[in-house]
Amino acid sequence: MSNNYSENDAPVTALKSESARQRWEMFHRAIAHAKQSNSAALQEAETLDSKPKRTGPLLTIAR
Repeated sequence: MSNNYSENDAPVTALKSESARQRWEMFHRAIAHAKQSNSAALQEAETLDSKPKRTGPLLTIAR
């Protein structure tokens, strides 16, 4: 068995490459999740704003 590896075929390089791929995948998943939750929050805020607001005072003082 020969231990002569090219730089791209080295086991350590393969592990680093796989690790980097997993980090990028996790990064992109996190970005997608943040966008989705931000969109959901904006839609929820719009539905709350569409409800009629009270214009009069909440409490009145009777004498």
